[in-house]
Amino acid sequence: MKTFLSQAIAAALAVLVASKIMPGVRVRKGNTAIGIAVAFAVLNLFFGWLLRAVLAVVLLPAAVLTFGLPYLVLGLLVNAILLYITDKFIDDFEIKGFWPLVGTAGLISVAAWLLPRIF
Repeated sequence: MKTFLSQAIAAALAVLVASKIMPGVRVRKGNTAIGIAVAFAVLNLFFGWLLRAVLAVVLLPAAVLTFGLPYLVLGLLVNAILLYITDKFIDDFEIKGFWPLVGTAGLISVAAWLLPRIF
């Protein structure tokens, strides 16, 4: 429960920051960030582990050749895919383009890593 809550808070903060600094990310209402965070955290809870496992197997040949380098971006890939799905579910949330999606996923990854270390 603690990781679910910290992940939801990190996603909400990251989406709010991304909507302010990135031109391709738009949150129409302030309360929508909470809905985005809950939807993202629920998707991550139910499908994140499966997505990580599938991507780990798919990236295995590249990981063998590069001594595990693709696994450094595995969390970013999972967050980007889950954020894309969240974008399709929530009408008041919009991400236009690949780079705003990757940037927001990166912000979520950094916030999810940083938040438990602060509190």
